Amino acid sequence: MLRISIISAILTFAILFNNGLAQNHSIDSLNQALQKQESDLNRYKTLTELAIAYSDSNYEKSLNYWKSALNLANRLGKRELVANAYHQIGFSYMKMGEFRLSLENLENAGTIYKYLDSVRLLAGIQNDIGLIYRNWGKYDKALEFYLNALDLYKKIGDIEGTGIASNSIGQIHFYRENYPKAIEFFKEYLEINEAKGNSRAVAGASNNIASAYLELGKYDDALEYFLKSLHIYDSLGISIGVAIIQDNIGSLYFKQNLLDNALLYHQNALEMFQSLKSVTRVCYTQKNMGQVLLAQGKVERAINMFQESLNKAKQIGLKDVESDCNKFLSECYVKTNNFQKAYSYLLDHITIKDSILNSETLQKIEELQAQYERDKKEQEINAMNSKLKAQRLNLFIAMGFSVVFISLFLLVVIENRKKKRALVNLELLRNHLFQNISQNLCNLQMVKNSYEVEGYFSAWWEAKIKKVDEKPNFFHFLYKNYTFCYYVIAAEPNACCDFINFNIYNIVIEYIKNNGELNEGVLEPLNLYLKDDPIVKSLGKNSIKLYPFILYKKQILTLCPDNMAFRQFGSFIVSSTLNWSNLRPGDIVYLFGTSDDKSVMNELRKVVKSIDLMEFAEQKDLALNFIKSLELKEDAFIAAFKV
Repeated sequence: MLRISIISAILTFAILFNNGLAQNHSIDSLNQALQKQESDLNRYKTLTELAIAYSDSNYEKSLNYWKSALNLANRLGKRELVANAYHQIGFSYMKMGEFRLSLENLENAGTIYKYLDSVRLLAGIQNDIGLIYRNWGKYDKALEFYLNALDLYKKIGDIEGTGIASNSIGQIHFYRENYPKAIEFFKEYLEINEAKGNSRAVAGASNNIASAYLELGKYDDALEYFLKSLHIYDSLGISIGVAIIQDNIGSLYFKQNLLDNALLYHQNALEMFQSLKSVTRVCYTQKNMGQVLLAQGKVERAINMFQESLNKAKQIGLKDVESDCNKFLSECYVKTNNFQKAYSYLLDHITIKDSILNSETLQKIEELQAQYERDKKEQEINAMNSKLKAQRLNLFIAMGFSVVFISLFLLVVIENRKKKRALVNLELLRNHLFQNISQNLCNLQMVKNSYEVEGYFSAWWEAKIKKVDEKPNFFHFLYKNYTFCYYVIAAEPNACCDFINFNIYNIVIEYIKNNGELNEGVLEPLNLYLKDDPIVKSLGKNSIKLYPFILYKKQILTLCPDNMAFRQFGSFIVSSTLNWSNLRPGDIVYLFGTSDDKSVMNELRKVVKSIDLMEFAEQKDLALNFIKSLELKEDAFIAAFKV
């Protein structure tokens, strides 16, 4: 089975607390501060901040800073600081694949947390130890620790911790190939962190859900959650997260038999994991690459890749990888007619697999899960009893609300009368505005009628049909670091474009003033304008189509995702959701649409995907030829922007 990387919720609350500090200080300033600190307590704090600053970019440096912090904590004699250092050292060793050293330090931290009665932190230790046993393929032992963590978090009413433990339990179901059950736990983790606004945890949960959907063959759902995760990690600058998602997208392409794309994504991920010196991740990705090479018929290269992965797996005790590599090496040697080696590797695969998931282990997992379900049912019954007691109180409250509702209803009737008068005045104002539009064009000096979006795109082209004028229908304007861009298809562009631009400009500026920022919420007032404005309606049904997007500090927000596509990370990407994405040199943004018929959209999307394989300078002519060959009865366009 191709390895899908499940992101573990092993960041303890101490790490989450300190992450905010790491973001507020540069590494240089922290190093300078370390030299100036006079007290050991302040030096400890600065060392932990430096350790966290390197936690996603250089595991060895991060570990060394934690070890220095541990020495200071011992000198200070503060047990809570000693426990925290042990915990983070164990976590660092875990990321480096040194599981026995990780377990030793985590157990040291757990002993102190238990003595200090720090239930919350002890639960984090239980969860982390469970992850170690999971990596060793001891799923029953892992589930035991995860359920211990879940009980502790629920005991103190820790919602965030409950989510972390749920994610971990979901991983066990994932590795047992019970993907629907895994998705159930992963989504619980996702909802908790979306409510809390924990972006990094949302990215991890989205990746896990995507991985489960991938195993179920639901590729569109998988890609949607992978891209959601990728955009979050990329926006946060978390390179390890970006690498994991790239590796997983490579696995998705492998399942779709897009082998060249799969190999490219795995290779990118491998280089990032190697730079981070993450032996565990390198091990998994090499196995994935070996699978792709085997499918491409490059057997010798596949053997080398599987062998490298197998050696690392044996070294750090990754039993699942060791089992898979033996299986794939057996397949490789069958293809080379070396049946003796094929048989030997196959026996090793069977032996390891049986040791991971033997009948006794499966039975214990089932027993633990059953106990968890019984406890959960008991809690639901208690909650129901409490609910019944509260219903009497709710009845009295409802009666009070009824009185208030009647009063509000009377107020609404009065307000509606006022509103009707206001609408009449608004209609008069709109008519006046249209009659005097030429006097207000001074406000449009910021609206540019060209593709030259300064600071964002180095090249662009447009392919369109049924347009007699040569001016582009692409407009943009800058306000408070936001560049609002939009493409317009209008039935009478010469007559109403100035009017359209005037109103779009005012709507967007007003939205920023009211909300402090520009986001997808601006779609609502724009859509209301196109739907309800009497002058726009007088031009005829569907006379105006607007295709907008927002640029902000090298990022793009796709306000019309069904009409946009990207060349990013070396691949063609289409996303049906609204997301901020980072723009890098060489990326290509495609925008396409029609004046009316939605059925034409699929054809235009196919055109864009076809030309994406060509050099940027050659794409325009090819796109125009494709559009003409469609013999469309309506306006259509494709525009492309190169970062």
